[in-house]
Amino acid sequence: MIAFKYTIAYSSGQPTTPANKLFHFRLMDTDGVTQLGAIEPYAYNNAGYDMGYSAFYFTAADAPEWETALVLKMVGNPQYWETPPEVNYTLTASDYSQLDTKSENQTLMGNWIIEVCRTLEINWGIKLLTETDQGTIFNEYGSAYGTGTIPGLQTMCPKIFSTQSQGLDLTRRTWTMNKLDEWIHQWDGTMVGDVLLGLEDVFNNSISWQALTSLFCVVLVIGCFIWGLAKHGDNQGAMIAGSYILAGGTDMGLFNGVLLAIIVVGYAAYLGHILMGRNA
Repeated sequence: MIAFKYTIAYSSGQPTTPANKLFHFRLMDTDGVTQLGAIEPYAYNNAGYDMGYSAFYFTAADAPEWETALVLKMVGNPQYWETPPEVNYTLTASDYSQLDTKSENQTLMGNWIIEVCRTLEINWGIKLLTETDQGTIFNEYGSAYGTGTIPGLQTMCPKIFSTQSQGLDLTRRTWTMNKLDEWIHQWDGTMVGDVLLGLEDVFNNSISWQALTSLFCVVLVIGCFIWGLAKHGDNQGAMIAGSYILAGGTDMGLFNGVLLAIIVVGYAAYLGHILMGRNA
């Protein structure tokens, strides 16, 4: 990002047309001909005239070469000017940040904007900043101008805002079935594992022990529902108990995890019926 401060001042006869119609800023390559970006002044105070600040923002792929002699132009809009006025400034190496990390440059940018706003407060006659225990930050006017003249500023420099916004660097999670394999084999070589294998032998190994224990868990949950209806006339307690039985059984490898996922969908549908369907 290339941020800059500007002044569009008239000693007398200031136009009634807003500054964002009469002027625009252009960032040119070192040849002074190739345009890299163009923006307009933000007409927030005094129709955009007097002092202000703005910025050109580039993605990493489109960013111009660092510390090159780019040319910043303030040019009159030819729609309104027969001979458009033009002011040029050529960037020097000292205009560029010498810091390396993202956080350092965010702090540098925020401090620069705060200092510019101190000057704007004098020029505009409007308070843009407020002092807090955490330092100097925007008030509501400073925040409105900052986010209007540099879109995304709150993410770039969150510390100068009273309400801070910061992007999170999140790694996309990849789901696997590894845990299900770990759970089902946690009893291997133990006394419990021997009992479970013996359960398969009872049925001549025609059905896996996990299928048998899963069936037992389902029967136990159904029993809870039947008991809840018979004893209390509802099954809310059975739903709670059933969730513990199925979740706990899955964690111990006794209940099939895929089957649990299917049942959870059924639970969700049934819960929706209880909360909304009965009152429809």
